[in-house]
Amino acid sequence: TRQFSSCVLIEAGDSLDSINATAGAIVKYVSQRAGIGINGGRIRALGSPIRGGEAFHTGCIPFYKHFQTAVKSCSQGGVRGGAATLFYPIWHYEVENLLVLKNNRGVEENRVRHLDYGVQLNKLMYERMIKNGNITLFSPSDVPGLYDAFFEDQVLFEQLYSKYEADDSIRKKTIKAVDLFSMMMQERASTGRIYIQNVDHCNTHSPFNPKKAPVRQSNLCLEIALPTKPLNDINDESGEIALCTLAAFNLGKIDDLNELEDLSDLIVRALDSLLSYQDYPVPAAQRASIARRTLGVGVINFAYFLAKNGVKYSDGSANGLTHRAFEAIQYWLLRASNQLAKEQGACDAFGDTTYAQGILPIDSYKKDIDKFCEEPLQYDWETLRKDIVDTGLRNSTLTALMPSETSSQISNATNGIEPPRGYISVKQSKDGILKQVVPDYENLKKNYELLWQIPDNQGYLQLVGIMQKFVDQAISANTNYDPSRFPGNKVPMQQLLKDLLTAYRNGVKTLYYHNTRDGMEDPQKEVAQEDDDCAGGACKI
Repeated sequence: TRQFSSCVLIEAGDSLDSINATAGAIVKYVSQRAGIGINGGRIRALGSPIRGGEAFHTGCIPFYKHFQTAVKSCSQGGVRGGAATLFYPIWHYEVENLLVLKNNRGVEENRVRHLDYGVQLNKLMYERMIKNGNITLFSPSDVPGLYDAFFEDQVLFEQLYSKYEADDSIRKKTIKAVDLFSMMMQERASTGRIYIQNVDHCNTHSPFNPKKAPVRQSNLCLEIALPTKPLNDINDESGEIALCTLAAFNLGKIDDLNELEDLSDLIVRALDSLLSYQDYPVPAAQRASIARRTLGVGVINFAYFLAKNGVKYSDGSANGLTHRAFEAIQYWLLRASNQLAKEQGACDAFGDTTYAQGILPIDSYKKDIDKFCEEPLQYDWETLRKDIVDTGLRNSTLTALMPSETSSQISNATNGIEPPRGYISVKQSKDGILKQVVPDYENLKKNYELLWQIPDNQGYLQLVGIMQKFVDQAISANTNYDPSRFPGNKVPMQQLLKDLLTAYRNGVKTLYYHNTRDGMEDPQKEVAQEDDDCAGGACKI
Protein backbone atom coordinates (compact mmCIF):
# COMPACT_ATOMS: atom_id res chain seq x y z
CA THR A 1 0.00 0.00 0.00
CA ARG A 2 0.99 3.60 -0.47
CA GLN A 3 -1.49 5.05 1.99
CA PHE A 4 0.24 6.06 5.21
CA SER A 5 -2.39 8.17 6.97
CA SER A 6 -3.43 6.24 10.07
CA CYS A 7 -6.52 8.30 10.81
CA VAL A 8 -9.46 9.01 8.50
CA LEU A 9 -12.42 11.24 9.45
CA ILE A 10 -15.57 10.99 7.32
CA GLU A 11 -18.71 13.05 7.88
CA ALA A 12 -22.13 11.86 6.72
CA GLY A 13 -24.77 14.31 5.59
CA ASP A 14 -28.51 13.91 6.04
CA SER A 15 -29.28 12.41 2.64
CA LEU A 16 -29.21 8.96 1.08
CA ASP A 17 -26.57 10.05 -1.43
CA SER A 18 -24.29 11.34 1.31
CA ILE A 19 -24.83 8.32 3.55
CA ASN A 20 -23.99 5.95 0.70
CA ALA A 21 -20.94 8.01 -0.27
CA THR A 22 -19.79 7.83 3.36
CA ALA A 23 -20.14 4.04 3.34
CA GLY A 24 -18.20 3.84 0.08
CA ALA A 25 -15.37 5.95 1.47
CA ILE A 26 -15.28 3.81 4.61
CA VAL A 27 -14.79 0.64 2.52
CA LYS A 28 -11.95 2.21 0.53
CA TYR A 29 -10.06 3.36 3.62
CA VAL A 30 -10.71 0.26 5.73
CA SER A 31 -9.13 -1.77 2.93
CA GLN A 32 -6.07 0.49 3.22
CA ARG A 33 -5.69 -0.35 6.95
CA ALA A 34 -6.81 3.03 8.27
CA GLY A 35 -8.82 3.56 11.46
CA ILE A 36 -12.08 5.40 10.79
CA GLY A 37 -13.95 8.19 12.53
CA ILE A 38 -17.54 8.60 11.33
CA ASN A 39 -19.72 11.59 12.07
CA GLY A 40 -23.33 10.41 12.05
CA GLY A 41 -24.73 13.31 14.04
CA ARG A 42 -26.47 15.09 11.16
CA ILE A 43 -28.80 12.18 10.37
CA ARG A 44 -32.37 13.04 11.28
CA ALA A 45 -34.27 11.20 13.98
CA LEU A 46 -36.79 8.38 13.79
CA GLY A 47 -40.20 9.61 12.65
CA SER A 48 -38.95 12.83 11.06
CA PRO A 49 -40.87 13.77 7.90
CA ILE A 50 -39.15 13.20 4.56
CA ARG A 51 -40.21 14.17 1.03
CA GLY A 52 -42.49 16.88 2.38
CA GLY A 53 -44.21 14.55 4.83
CA GLU A 54 -45.17 11.84 2.37
CA ALA A 55 -43.02 9.39 4.37
CA PHE A 56 -41.32 9.20 7.76
CA HIS A 57 -37.67 8.56 8.51
CA THR A 58 -36.43 5.22 9.83
CA GLY A 59 -33.98 7.01 12.14
CA CYS A 60 -30.27 6.68 12.80
CA ILE A 61 -29.94 3.01 13.69
CA PRO A 62 -30.47 1.47 10.21
CA PHE A 63 -27.83 3.81 8.79
CA TYR A 64 -25.40 3.16 11.64
CA LYS A 65 -25.81 -0.54 10.80
CA HIS A 66 -25.01 0.35 7.19
CA PHE A 67 -21.78 2.01 8.35
CA GLN A 68 -20.96 -0.99 10.55
CA THR A 69 -21.30 -3.31 7.56
CA ALA A 70 -18.97 -1.07 5.54
CA VAL A 71 -16.39 -1.04 8.36
CA LYS A 72 -16.41 -4.83 8.69
CA SER A 73 -16.51 -5.55 4.95
CA CYS A 74 -12.72 -5.75 4.50
CA SER A 75 -10.00 -7.34 6.60
CA GLN A 76 -6.82 -5.37 7.16
CA GLY A 77 -4.05 -7.48 5.68
CA GLY A 78 -5.89 -10.62 6.74
CA VAL A 79 -4.98 -9.80 10.35
CA ARG A 80 -7.96 -7.92 11.76
CA GLY A 81 -11.26 -6.39 10.77
CA GLY A 82 -11.82 -2.69 10.30
CA ALA A 83 -12.65 -0.47 13.25
CA ALA A 84 -14.51 2.81 13.61
CA THR A 85 -15.85 5.26 16.17
CA LEU A 86 -19.12 7.01 15.35
CA PHE A 87 -19.93 10.48 16.75
CA TYR A 88 -23.26 12.15 17.63
CA PRO A 89 -24.38 15.04 19.91
CA ILE A 90 -25.86 14.33 23.33
CA TRP A 91 -28.91 16.45 22.43
CA HIS A 92 -29.91 14.26 19.47
CA TYR A 93 -33.57 13.21 19.64
CA GLU A 94 -32.63 9.51 19.56
CA VAL A 95 -29.82 9.72 22.13
CA GLU A 96 -31.46 7.39 24.66
CA ASN A 97 -31.43 4.63 22.03
CA LEU A 98 -28.00 5.57 20.69
CA LEU A 99 -26.28 5.42 24.08
CA VAL A 100 -27.11 1.73 24.49
CA LEU A 101 -26.09 0.59 20.99
CA LYS A 102 -22.88 -0.98 22.32
CA ASN A 103 -24.24 -2.92 25.30
CA ASN A 104 -25.00 -6.64 25.47
CA ARG A 105 -28.66 -6.31 26.39
CA GLY A 106 -31.35 -5.91 23.77
CA VAL A 107 -31.64 -7.67 20.42
CA GLU A 108 -29.76 -7.36 17.14
CA GLU A 109 -32.43 -5.06 15.69
CA ASN A 110 -31.80 -2.32 18.27
CA ARG A 111 -28.05 -2.70 18.78
CA VAL A 112 -25.00 -1.84 16.63
CA ARG A 113 -22.30 -3.44 18.74
CA HIS A 114 -19.32 -3.56 16.37
CA LEU A 115 -18.76 0.19 16.31
CA ASP A 116 -17.50 2.37 19.14
CA TYR A 117 -19.20 5.68 19.91
CA GLY A 118 -18.19 9.24 20.73
CA VAL A 119 -20.78 11.40 22.53
CA GLN A 120 -20.38 15.12 21.88
CA LEU A 121 -20.79 17.63 24.71
CA ASN A 122 -20.29 21.35 25.28
CA LYS A 123 -20.42 23.87 28.10
CA LEU A 124 -24.19 24.32 28.00
CA MET A 125 -24.76 20.58 28.43
CA TYR A 126 -22.41 20.48 31.44
CA GLU A 127 -24.09 23.55 32.95
CA ARG A 128 -27.51 21.94 32.67
CA MET A 129 -26.15 18.92 34.54
CA ILE A 130 -24.40 20.95 37.26
CA LYS A 131 -27.50 23.10 37.86
CA ASN A 132 -29.79 20.04 37.95
CA GLY A 133 -31.59 21.31 34.86
CA ASN A 134 -32.98 19.60 31.78
CA ILE A 135 -31.57 18.76 28.37
CA THR A 136 -33.93 19.07 25.43
CA LEU A 137 -33.53 16.58 22.60
CA PHE A 138 -34.08 17.56 18.96
CA SER A 139 -33.77 16.03 15.53
CA PRO A 140 -31.07 18.12 13.79
CA SER A 141 -33.38 18.40 10.78
CA ASP A 142 -36.03 20.25 12.83
CA VAL A 143 -33.80 22.99 14.26
CA PRO A 144 -32.12 25.03 11.48
CA GLY A 145 -28.61 26.21 12.27
CA LEU A 146 -28.37 24.43 15.62
CA TYR A 147 -26.13 21.57 14.52
CA ASP A 148 -23.60 23.84 12.82
CA ALA A 149 -23.60 26.34 15.70
CA PHE A 150 -22.81 23.47 18.13
CA PHE A 151 -19.30 23.47 16.67
CA GLU A 152 -18.85 26.91 15.12
CA ASP A 153 -20.24 29.39 17.66
CA GLN A 154 -21.03 28.56 21.28
CA VAL A 155 -22.90 31.82 21.94
CA LEU A 156 -25.12 31.32 18.90
CA PHE A 157 -25.72 27.69 19.86
CA GLU A 158 -27.01 28.69 23.29
CA GLN A 159 -29.29 31.35 21.77
CA LEU A 160 -30.74 28.95 19.20
CA TYR A 161 -31.07 26.13 21.72
CA SER A 162 -33.12 28.31 24.09
CA LYS A 163 -35.20 29.63 21.18
CA TYR A 164 -36.07 26.13 19.96
CA GLU A 165 -36.81 24.92 23.49
CA ALA A 166 -39.45 27.64 23.74
CA ASP A 167 -40.99 26.85 20.34
CA ASP A 168 -43.98 24.55 20.86
CA SER A 169 -44.23 23.79 17.14
CA ILE A 170 -40.96 21.84 17.17
CA ARG A 171 -40.88 18.15 18.09
CA LYS A 172 -38.72 17.61 21.16
CA LYS A 173 -38.16 15.53 24.28
CA THR A 174 -37.04 16.76 27.69
CA ILE A 175 -34.90 14.70 30.05
CA LYS A 176 -33.20 15.51 33.36
CA ALA A 177 -29.61 16.37 32.52
CA VAL A 178 -28.19 14.37 35.43
CA ASP A 179 -30.18 11.32 34.32
CA LEU A 180 -28.87 11.60 30.76
CA PHE A 181 -25.27 12.13 31.89
CA SER A 182 -25.60 9.20 34.32
CA MET A 183 -26.93 6.98 31.55
CA MET A 184 -24.00 7.98 29.34
CA MET A 185 -21.44 7.34 32.07
CA GLN A 186 -23.04 4.02 33.01
CA GLU A 187 -22.70 2.87 29.40
CA ARG A 188 -19.14 4.20 29.31
CA ALA A 189 -18.34 2.22 32.46
CA SER A 190 -20.02 -1.02 31.38
CA THR A 191 -18.64 -1.12 27.82
CA GLY A 192 -15.42 0.87 28.27
CA ARG A 193 -15.94 2.27 24.76
CA ILE A 194 -18.41 5.12 24.94
CA TYR A 195 -16.02 8.01 24.40
CA ILE A 196 -16.34 11.73 25.08
CA GLN A 197 -15.68 14.70 22.80
CA ASN A 198 -15.90 18.24 24.19
CA VAL A 199 -16.69 19.98 20.92
CA ASP A 200 -16.33 23.51 22.28
CA HIS A 201 -12.74 22.86 23.42
CA CYS A 202 -12.05 21.24 20.02
CA ASN A 203 -13.00 24.53 18.35
CA THR A 204 -12.01 27.26 20.81
CA HIS A 205 -8.54 25.79 21.50
CA SER A 206 -7.91 24.77 17.93
CA PRO A 207 -5.47 25.42 15.09
CA PHE A 208 -8.56 26.04 12.91
CA ASN A 209 -10.80 29.09 12.76
CA PRO A 210 -14.22 27.55 13.56
CA LYS A 211 -16.02 30.06 11.32
CA LYS A 212 -13.99 28.80 8.34
CA ALA A 213 -13.12 25.19 9.22
CA PRO A 214 -15.06 23.86 12.22
CA VAL A 215 -14.07 20.57 13.87
CA ARG A 216 -17.15 18.34 14.01
CA GLN A 217 -15.74 14.95 14.98
CA SER A 218 -12.69 12.97 16.02
CA ASN A 219 -11.24 9.66 14.88
CA LEU A 220 -11.09 6.02 15.96
CA CYS A 221 -8.81 6.71 18.96
CA LEU A 222 -10.02 10.23 19.90
CA GLU A 223 -6.78 12.17 19.30
CA ILE A 224 -7.49 13.77 15.94
CA ALA A 225 -9.50 17.01 15.68
CA LEU A 226 -9.75 18.11 12.04
CA PRO A 227 -12.35 19.80 9.79
CA THR A 228 -14.66 17.67 7.65
CA LYS A 229 -17.52 18.23 5.21
CA PRO A 230 -20.10 15.65 4.06
CA LEU A 231 -19.72 14.02 0.66
CA ASN A 232 -22.57 14.09 -1.86
CA ASP A 233 -21.05 11.19 -3.79
CA ILE A 234 -17.81 9.22 -3.67
CA ASN A 235 -16.12 11.46 -6.26
CA ASP A 236 -17.37 14.72 -4.74
CA GLU A 237 -14.46 17.14 -4.35
CA SER A 238 -16.56 19.71 -2.47
CA GLY A 239 -16.72 17.36 0.51
CA GLU A 240 -13.80 16.96 2.87
CA ILE A 241 -12.38 13.77 4.30
CA ALA A 242 -9.70 14.55 6.88
CA LEU A 243 -6.53 12.48 7.09
CA CYS A 244 -3.77 12.63 9.66
CA THR A 245 -0.31 11.12 9.28
CA LEU A 246 1.27 10.14 12.60
CA ALA A 247 4.65 9.66 14.23
CA ALA A 248 5.96 9.91 17.79
CA PHE A 249 8.96 11.05 19.77
CA ASN A 250 10.42 8.44 22.11
CA LEU A 251 10.57 10.69 25.17
CA GLY A 252 12.49 8.10 27.15
CA LYS A 253 15.44 8.40 24.76
CA ILE A 254 15.65 12.18 25.15
CA ASP A 255 18.10 13.41 27.78
CA ASP A 256 17.93 17.12 26.94
CA LEU A 257 14.80 18.83 25.60
CA ASN A 258 16.98 20.82 23.21
CA GLU A 259 17.44 17.58 21.25
CA LEU A 260 13.87 18.16 20.05
CA GLU A 261 15.01 20.96 17.74
CA ASP A 262 16.76 18.66 15.26
CA LEU A 263 14.32 15.79 15.79
CA SER A 264 11.37 18.07 15.03
CA ASP A 265 12.93 19.23 11.79
CA LEU A 266 13.50 15.61 10.76
CA ILE A 267 10.02 14.39 11.68
CA VAL A 268 8.17 17.29 10.00
CA ARG A 269 10.15 16.93 6.76
CA ALA A 270 9.63 13.17 6.72
CA LEU A 271 5.89 13.22 7.36
CA ASP A 272 5.27 16.18 5.05
CA SER A 273 7.04 14.33 2.23
CA LEU A 274 4.74 11.34 2.74
CA LEU A 275 1.70 13.54 2.05
CA SER A 276 2.96 14.24 -1.45
CA TYR A 277 4.12 10.66 -2.03
CA GLN A 278 1.14 8.63 -0.87
CA ASP A 279 -1.97 7.57 -2.80
CA TYR A 280 -5.46 8.91 -2.10
CA PRO A 281 -8.35 6.50 -2.76
CA VAL A 282 -11.00 9.26 -2.53
CA PRO A 283 -10.71 12.71 -4.20
CA ALA A 284 -12.15 14.58 -1.20
CA ALA A 285 -9.35 13.19 0.95
CA GLN A 286 -6.62 14.18 -1.50
CA ARG A 287 -7.88 17.72 -1.95
CA ALA A 288 -8.16 18.36 1.78
CA SER A 289 -4.89 16.67 2.70
CA ILE A 290 -2.80 18.54 0.17
CA ALA A 291 -4.45 21.83 1.16
CA ARG A 292 -4.13 21.40 4.92
CA ARG A 293 -1.09 19.06 5.20
CA THR A 294 -2.12 17.93 8.69
CA LEU A 295 0.38 16.02 10.83
CA GLY A 296 0.01 14.41 14.25
CA VAL A 297 3.23 13.98 16.21
CA GLY A 298 2.82 12.33 19.61
CA VAL A 299 5.02 10.66 22.21
CA ILE A 300 5.78 7.19 23.49
CA ASN A 301 7.61 6.13 26.67
CA PHE A 302 6.15 8.92 28.81
CA ALA A 303 6.01 6.65 31.89
CA TYR A 304 9.73 5.89 31.48
CA PHE A 305 10.40 9.61 31.01
CA LEU A 306 8.73 10.30 34.37
CA ALA A 307 10.47 7.40 36.11
CA LYS A 308 13.85 8.48 34.76
CA ASN A 309 13.28 11.95 36.17
CA GLY A 310 12.00 10.70 39.53
CA VAL A 311 8.48 12.13 39.30
CA LYS A 312 5.01 10.58 39.43
CA TYR A 313 1.61 10.80 37.75
CA SER A 314 -0.44 11.14 40.91
CA ASP A 315 1.10 13.75 43.19
CA GLY A 316 1.76 16.81 41.01
CA SER A 317 5.53 16.25 40.97
CA ALA A 318 5.50 15.71 37.18
CA ASN A 319 3.50 18.85 36.33
CA GLY A 320 6.43 21.19 35.75
CA LEU A 321 8.46 18.64 33.78
CA THR A 322 5.44 17.82 31.62
CA HIS A 323 4.84 21.52 30.92
CA ARG A 324 8.46 22.01 29.85
CA ALA A 325 8.50 18.87 27.68
CA PHE A 326 5.30 19.57 25.77
CA GLU A 327 6.10 23.25 25.39
CA ALA A 328 9.39 22.19 23.76
CA ILE A 329 7.64 19.66 21.51
CA GLN A 330 5.06 22.13 20.20
CA TYR A 331 7.53 25.01 19.90
CA TRP A 332 10.11 23.09 17.89
CA LEU A 333 7.50 21.42 15.66
CA LEU A 334 5.99 24.82 14.85
CA ARG A 335 9.46 26.22 14.23
CA ALA A 336 10.25 23.31 11.87
CA SER A 337 6.99 23.74 9.94
CA ASN A 338 7.60 27.48 9.68
CA GLN A 339 11.08 26.83 8.28
CA LEU A 340 9.64 24.37 5.76
CA ALA A 341 7.06 26.99 4.75
CA LYS A 342 9.90 29.42 4.05
CA GLU A 343 11.47 26.84 1.73
CA GLN A 344 8.43 25.28 0.04
CA GLY A 345 5.55 27.61 0.82
CA ALA A 346 2.81 27.57 3.42
CA CYS A 347 0.01 25.04 3.02
CA ASP A 348 -2.76 26.29 0.72
CA ALA A 349 -5.35 26.36 3.51
CA PHE A 350 -3.14 28.20 6.00
CA GLY A 351 -5.69 31.05 5.95
CA ASP A 352 -8.23 28.73 7.65
CA THR A 353 -6.01 28.41 10.72
CA THR A 354 -5.91 30.48 13.88
CA TYR A 355 -2.14 30.56 13.37
CA ALA A 356 -2.77 32.87 10.40
CA GLN A 357 -4.43 35.27 12.87
CA GLY A 358 -1.36 35.18 15.11
CA ILE A 359 -3.12 32.96 17.69
CA LEU A 360 -0.97 30.23 19.24
CA PRO A 361 -1.92 27.34 21.58
CA ILE A 362 -0.49 29.34 24.51
CA ASP A 363 -3.20 31.97 23.90
CA SER A 364 -6.34 29.82 23.86
CA TYR A 365 -5.76 27.10 26.48
CA LYS A 366 -8.06 26.63 29.50
CA LYS A 367 -6.67 28.92 32.18
CA ASP A 368 -7.75 26.52 34.96
CA ILE A 369 -4.41 24.82 34.21
CA ASP A 370 -2.62 27.72 35.90
CA LYS A 371 -4.14 26.72 39.26
CA PHE A 372 -2.00 23.58 39.43
CA CYS A 373 0.89 24.43 37.10
CA GLU A 374 2.64 27.79 37.35
CA GLU A 375 5.59 26.81 35.18
CA PRO A 376 6.75 29.81 33.09
CA LEU A 377 7.18 29.56 29.33
CA GLN A 378 10.75 28.71 28.34
CA TYR A 379 10.85 29.67 24.65
CA ASP A 380 10.66 32.79 22.50
CA TRP A 381 7.02 32.46 21.43
CA GLU A 382 6.68 36.09 20.34
CA THR A 383 9.36 35.82 17.67
CA LEU A 384 7.81 32.54 16.54
CA ARG A 385 4.39 34.20 16.39
CA LYS A 386 5.76 36.94 14.12
CA ASP A 387 7.52 34.45 11.85
CA ILE A 388 4.35 32.35 11.49
CA VAL A 389 2.22 35.38 10.61
CA ASP A 390 4.86 36.56 8.12
CA THR A 391 5.64 33.29 6.30
CA GLY A 392 3.01 30.80 7.48
CA LEU A 393 3.22 27.11 8.30
CA ARG A 394 3.68 24.17 5.96
CA ASN A 395 1.27 22.14 8.12
CA SER A 396 -2.09 23.15 9.63
CA THR A 397 -1.59 20.80 12.61
CA LEU A 398 1.47 19.25 14.17
CA THR A 399 0.58 17.40 17.38
CA ALA A 400 -1.79 14.65 18.51
CA LEU A 401 -1.18 12.18 21.33
CA MET A 402 -2.14 8.72 20.11
CA PRO A 403 -2.20 5.38 22.02
CA SER A 404 0.88 4.03 20.17
CA GLU A 405 0.29 0.43 21.24
CA THR A 406 2.16 -1.28 18.40
CA SER A 407 4.96 1.25 17.91
CA SER A 408 5.62 1.22 21.66
CA GLN A 409 6.15 -2.54 21.51
CA ILE A 410 8.51 -2.24 18.56
CA SER A 411 10.51 0.41 20.41
CA ASN A 412 10.42 -1.43 23.77
CA ALA A 413 8.74 1.63 25.25
CA THR A 414 5.77 2.23 27.50
CA ASN A 415 2.50 3.00 25.69
CA GLY A 416 1.95 6.63 24.70
CA ILE A 417 1.33 8.72 27.81
CA GLU A 418 -0.08 5.83 29.87
CA PRO A 419 1.25 4.34 33.11
CA PRO A 420 2.14 0.65 32.70
CA ARG A 421 -0.14 -1.93 34.32
CA GLY A 422 2.86 -3.94 35.47
CA TYR A 423 6.63 -4.05 35.23
CA ILE A 424 6.18 -6.77 32.64
CA SER A 425 3.38 -6.75 30.11
CA VAL A 426 2.07 -9.78 28.24
CA LYS A 427 0.64 -8.88 24.83
CA GLN A 428 -0.73 -11.18 22.16
CA SER A 429 -0.64 -10.57 18.40
CA LYS A 430 -0.74 -12.59 15.17
CA ASP A 431 2.95 -13.33 15.75
CA GLY A 432 2.35 -14.84 19.18
CA ILE A 433 2.79 -13.70 22.76
CA LEU A 434 5.19 -10.87 23.51
CA LYS A 435 6.48 -10.26 27.01
CA GLN A 436 7.86 -6.79 27.46
CA VAL A 437 9.74 -5.35 30.43
CA VAL A 438 9.53 -1.66 31.31
CA PRO A 439 12.70 0.21 30.27
CA ASP A 440 15.61 0.20 32.74
CA TYR A 441 13.70 -2.04 35.13
CA GLU A 442 16.71 -2.91 37.29
CA ASN A 443 17.57 0.70 38.11
CA LEU A 444 14.16 2.39 38.04
CA LYS A 445 11.74 -0.19 39.39
CA LYS A 446 10.96 1.90 42.48
CA ASN A 447 10.40 5.02 40.36
CA TYR A 448 7.64 3.58 38.16
CA GLU A 449 4.08 4.29 39.25
CA LEU A 450 1.96 1.39 38.00
CA LEU A 451 -1.60 2.00 36.83
CA TRP A 452 -3.42 0.41 39.75
CA GLN A 453 -1.09 2.02 42.30
CA ILE A 454 -2.42 5.42 41.25
CA PRO A 455 -5.17 6.34 43.76
CA ASP A 456 -7.48 8.28 41.41
CA ASN A 457 -7.64 10.12 38.08
CA GLN A 458 -6.90 13.61 39.40
CA GLY A 459 -3.12 13.74 38.90
CA TYR A 460 -3.34 12.05 35.50
CA LEU A 461 -6.04 14.46 34.31
CA GLN A 462 -3.88 17.38 35.43
CA LEU A 463 -1.03 16.08 33.28
CA VAL A 464 -3.37 15.62 30.30
CA GLY A 465 -4.62 19.19 30.76
CA ILE A 466 -1.03 20.48 30.77
CA MET A 467 -0.27 18.51 27.60
CA GLN A 468 -3.48 19.81 25.98
CA LYS A 469 -2.30 23.38 26.60
CA PHE A 470 0.28 22.82 23.85
CA VAL A 471 -1.14 19.96 21.74
CA ASP A 472 -3.05 21.49 18.82
CA GLN A 473 -5.24 18.44 18.14
CA ALA A 474 -6.43 16.10 20.90
CA ILE A 475 -5.19 13.36 23.23
CA SER A 476 -6.09 9.68 23.64
CA ALA A 477 -6.62 10.04 27.38
CA ASN A 478 -8.16 7.28 29.51
CA THR A 479 -9.93 7.14 32.86
CA ASN A 480 -9.20 4.22 35.20
CA TYR A 481 -11.12 2.81 38.16
CA ASP A 482 -10.37 0.15 40.75
CA PRO A 483 -13.72 -0.79 42.34
CA SER A 484 -11.94 -2.18 45.43
CA ARG A 485 -11.12 1.39 46.44
CA PHE A 486 -14.82 2.21 46.88
CA PRO A 487 -17.51 1.06 49.36
CA GLY A 488 -19.22 -2.11 48.23
CA ASN A 489 -16.64 -2.54 45.45
CA LYS A 490 -18.67 -0.25 43.22
CA VAL A 491 -17.49 3.00 41.64
CA PRO A 492 -20.07 5.68 42.54
CA MET A 493 -21.75 7.60 39.71
CA GLN A 494 -20.79 10.77 41.56
CA GLN A 495 -17.11 9.88 41.06
CA LEU A 496 -17.58 9.25 37.34
CA LEU A 497 -19.32 12.60 36.88
CA LYS A 498 -16.70 14.39 38.98
CA ASP A 499 -13.88 13.06 36.79
CA LEU A 500 -15.80 13.99 33.64
CA LEU A 501 -16.14 17.57 34.91
CA THR A 502 -12.49 17.67 35.98
CA ALA A 503 -11.39 16.70 32.48
CA TYR A 504 -13.63 19.40 30.99
CA ARG A 505 -12.37 22.07 33.40
CA ASN A 506 -8.78 21.12 32.56
CA GLY A 507 -9.48 21.80 28.88
CA VAL A 508 -9.27 18.15 27.83
CA LYS A 509 -10.82 17.75 24.38
CA THR A 510 -11.51 14.01 24.35
CA LEU A 511 -11.66 10.96 26.63
CA TYR A 512 -10.87 7.55 25.19
CA TYR A 513 -11.14 4.28 27.17
CA HIS A 514 -12.81 3.79 30.54
CA ASN A 515 -10.76 1.03 32.20
CA THR A 516 -12.08 -0.91 35.19
CA ARG A 517 -9.85 -3.23 37.18
CA ASP A 518 -11.42 -6.67 37.19
CA GLY A 519 -9.88 -7.86 40.46
CA MET A 520 -7.84 -10.61 38.80
CA GLU A 521 -4.20 -10.79 39.75
CA ASP A 522 -2.15 -9.29 36.91
CA PRO A 523 0.19 -11.88 35.32
CA GLN A 524 2.73 -9.08 35.07
CA LYS A 525 2.79 -8.81 38.85
CA GLU A 526 3.34 -12.51 39.27
CA VAL A 527 6.23 -12.49 36.81
CA ALA A 528 7.65 -9.35 38.35
CA GLN A 529 7.49 -10.94 41.79
CA GLU A 530 9.27 -14.04 40.50
CA ASP A 531 11.98 -11.76 39.17
CA ASP A 532 12.33 -10.14 42.61
CA ASP A 533 13.10 -13.54 44.10
CA CYS A 534 15.84 -14.37 41.60
CA ALA A 535 19.45 -13.88 42.55
CA GLY A 536 22.05 -12.39 40.24
CA GLY A 537 19.59 -11.67 37.43
CA ALA A 538 19.76 -15.30 36.29
CA CYS A 539 16.04 -16.07 36.17
CA LYS A 540 14.18 -16.27 32.86
CA ILE A 541 11.26 -14.02 32.17
